[in-house]
Amino acid sequence: MTETTTQAGHNTNQRSLIIATAGHVDHGKSSLVNKITGTNTDTLREEKERGLSINLGYAYYNLPATENDVTSGYVIGFVDVPGHADFINNMLAGVGTVDYALLVIAADDGIMPQTREHLSILDLLDISKGVIALTKTDKCNAQQINEVSGEITELLSSTCLKKAPIFPVSSLTGEGLDTLLEFLQNTLRETKSDEALQQNHNPRFLIDRSFSVKGIGTVVTGSLRSGKLHVGDSMLHSGTRQKTKIRGLRLGTANIKDALAGQRAAANIGIDQNSITRGDWLLAPEQYVPVQRFDAKIRFISPDFKLRSSAQYHLYIGAAHHIVSIRCLNVEPEKFFQVASHQPFIAYHGDKFIIRDPSSQLTLGGGKVIDIFVPRRKRNSDERLNLLRAQNNPHSKALIELINMSPMGVPLEQFSLNRNLTKIALDKIIKQLRASESFFVELQQNNQQLPSLLKLDFYLRYKEFIVAQIDIYHHNHSSKQGISEANLSKTVDFSGSHLLFHAILKKLILDEVLRKTGTLLHLPSHEIELSKDEKEFLAKIRPLLIQAGTIPPRTRELADITGISLKTLERILKEITVSGSLIKVAENRHFLPETIM
Repeated sequence: MTETTTQAGHNTNQRSLIIATAGHVDHGKSSLVNKITGTNTDTLREEKERGLSINLGYAYYNLPATENDVTSGYVIGFVDVPGHADFINNMLAGVGTVDYALLVIAADDGIMPQTREHLSILDLLDISKGVIALTKTDKCNAQQINEVSGEITELLSSTCLKKAPIFPVSSLTGEGLDTLLEFLQNTLRETKSDEALQQNHNPRFLIDRSFSVKGIGTVVTGSLRSGKLHVGDSMLHSGTRQKTKIRGLRLGTANIKDALAGQRAAANIGIDQNSITRGDWLLAPEQYVPVQRFDAKIRFISPDFKLRSSAQYHLYIGAAHHIVSIRCLNVEPEKFFQVASHQPFIAYHGDKFIIRDPSSQLTLGGGKVIDIFVPRRKRNSDERLNLLRAQNNPHSKALIELINMSPMGVPLEQFSLNRNLTKIALDKIIKQLRASESFFVELQQNNQQLPSLLKLDFYLRYKEFIVAQIDIYHHNHSSKQGISEANLSKTVDFSGSHLLFHAILKKLILDEVLRKTGTLLHLPSHEIELSKDEKEFLAKIRPLLIQAGTIPPRTRELADITGISLKTLERILKEITVSGSLIKVAENRHFLPETIM
């Protein structure tokens, strides 16, 4: 791979359709792909000897260039998956990365066990775009073909592929192949790029193969699941946590400058090939959030299936495989589940997955990731379940519902990380919410780059209560300048985090609802009734400390300068320190808060 570009190198009009084959063993998936692309996807010696697919195979078909055809250079990529039950794990790694299926059913055999299981998996992954290839028609008469077609139509009627057309074909004679290929070409031409997936989400490249090329280095192949990937981009490899630059990109046979969401590509990277495993990711470094549990919606094939609390299930997500435990969080009508693993992995809101039984012999169900930020406590409380229901919505609607139900606010950093949103996409959502209805305030917390959004009603309640508590404090301590933030927090009995409380106070100060003198909070209208000691401090001691700046006089030096006895001065300094107007840094030295803060 090099950085030189070909006709496809500028990506100005390039598009690809990635198709996963599915179907029972020996129904002709690999033969069909070979006939279309000219590539034998069974590359392993054992595959050739046994005549069946074991690992994933990959092949490409470039749409032919014609005069004035804007689609010349478009690519159809095939992920040929194993049909044998023994290699279902590899099949799951293949179909888990695509959005279009080619279900292959032999006319002479008809619907077989793996046909049903593969179809169930496609349905659980919500792969609704696809086509049916009725193969080996050379072995059947017209009546048999019609009968099997009817059975297939009935089988598909309750699945996500119910609208998929059926094409009778023969890889042996070539009959029907042109019609099928023309349909796939037209599908690609009519397929619109998912602009939202490209623009709203950070790049995520899912690795399913890696190898080393002499003179080039490590090459990984896989699918760009979201965002845009450019030559020169700095990415993080999830397996090693190493950063690497994208040295080169290739789509089919063309060197390209950038890859788009939904495309299958090869990337030249600077990571040792031996450190890379199928299912690893290349991610934007700031989006690297490994998790060991997530909350999800799961649909089980059998409505009577019951989870066993002690059982270990098999999770297939992206191209990776993990051993997990699954816990149901609630009862009907809308069930949520928590999936937990001992090993960290990468997942984001909306990612699809498959669950298999403890022996990994039976597909149990599939689901969608809802939230990767799982609380340690109250994981199945009513409040948490309501938050999950809100999260199970498109971005804008989810954010609105979360704001409305979250008295502790919605941290935008967490919200955007969970959904892998770009800053541009998040800013657009916030801008739309501001324009439609200003029902929230933005609070900047010290530990986060992005603000939290707090519903205006909640904020006004906090504001009213805080102001009332400070007013009471002023009434009871008229000689005090104000109250410290720590003591105010105890008085208010704020149940949220101290960071959120601090952010609320910062906004109240910014809006001039409160004032802060030194470390003390007070109302702007508050006038202190000074004690004799405080008056002496303001008249004689404070001016000296202001003048001294960062090198204040020692206590004895202050006594000598002011003429106040050492014992009296120590009492005054102690009282002023308690009030918050002084900070004691040593036994004989005090600073004004504004000097060192």
